[in-house]
Amino acid sequence: MPEANFLINPRVILRDLRDPKMYKRAFQVIKHFILRQEIPLVTNDRRILEQKIIPYFLDKQEFTKVLFVGCGSYTRHYEKWFKHKQEYWTIDINPFKKIFGAKKHIVDSSSNLNLYFKENYLDLIICNGVFGHGLDEREDVDKAYGACYQCLRNGGVLIIGWNDDAEPFPLGTSESIQKFKPFIFTPLSNSSSQISIAQYMNVTDGSESHVYNFYIK
Repeated sequence: MPEANFLINPRVILRDLRDPKMYKRAFQVIKHFILRQEIPLVTNDRRILEQKIIPYFLDKQEFTKVLFVGCGSYTRHYEKWFKHKQEYWTIDINPFKKIFGAKKHIVDSSSNLNLYFKENYLDLIICNGVFGHGLDEREDVDKAYGACYQCLRNGGVLIIGWNDDAEPFPLGTSESIQKFKPFIFTPLSNSSSQISIAQYMNVTDGSESHVYNFYIK
């Protein structure tokens, strides 16, 4: 590894100190860890997830066992929303993300869900921001979504949120995904199981690349 990687660059430090975003983020972290305040992400895709997708499933009594894949400071408050459900689980392969997880949290890859859940156990799995951001290799993707298929009950729903500018390969070509059927999420569309946030919110400047895919077992 180059020696320069171990050196502190004064120019980088000064640049960061002049960046107001650094102070804003530091204040958010302080609020989260000391004041225990929520740190939601204010983005179009997160608004759709929090204002359309999650409320829909909160209102459906048949979805009582829920798994959320991937954790961050901006997902911690989700457990409060799901508190009336029978079970709310989170999973993240990064052990440091445990502090953002639910009380029922798993430190592992979603490829190993069958180690923690029986077949046909879960009602809903939300996997947002993982495909193309850590879950990249076809073999790993097939294994992860194959495990989701195994652990979901018949009629269970899998939601995958991803960025179409970071897609490692066409999601629909995954053998595990092909086991599922399309699920038409009517609050967002009456005809398609894939929702482009850019199209839905009429964003034309190229700044929005997030997509949600809905599947049912």
